[in-house]
Amino acid sequence: MLEISSNQIFSETYKALRSVDVDWGIAKDSANLCKWLAIHNQFFLGSILKTADLYKCGNISISVNDNTFDKPLSSALMGLVLVEYIASNKKAWEGYLNSPKFLVAAMALVAHEQKSYLKLSDKNKNLIAITDEDKLYVNISNLKNINGYFFLDVSKKITSHNITELNLSDISFASKVNEKCWEKLKLMAFDTYVPESDASKSGAGY
Repeated sequence: MLEISSNQIFSETYKALRSVDVDWGIAKDSANLCKWLAIHNQFFLGSILKTADLYKCGNISISVNDNTFDKPLSSALMGLVLVEYIASNKKAWEGYLNSPKFLVAAMALVAHEQKSYLKLSDKNKNLIAITDEDKLYVNISNLKNINGYFFLDVSKKITSHNITELNLSDISFASKVNEKCWEKLKLMAFDTYVPESDASKSGAGY
């Protein structure tokens, strides 16, 4: 395992997603979600590499209205957009998701900014995560789900629940990651660099 700073996680993830032509704004949102998961001791690296592969092959959706079991919505790529929409418009959403852990990270980030009450549950209405203003409570075992049908909505303040608050790791500025997966991500990130040429020099201000 390697110990990587949260800033490195953000920058390398961002560049890796750009290498498979993910829009820069979406790539930035996703990198922020990866950073959040990392500093909360949640695995993200294998999932984001899989997301990149699925996106490159067209086997994952980035439409909140058009998703299926075979082509679920990518919470890694669209989680922040979806949660911000739900929180701002006070509307409910349901659909197929890939890697709901990223949606939980988005819930935490949005709740921190907006002090909102959000609730995520699975198809059996089992509670997975809720936000209580800027606090996040999560059923960690349910975050292992890869695909499934989920419900996200704005809830009233929940005073009683059986899930625990998710806090920062002991070392919030660095996280341990799998070395082979990290090298793969870095190779993808390297692909975003433009080979030096007269055109690239002029664009860089030479």
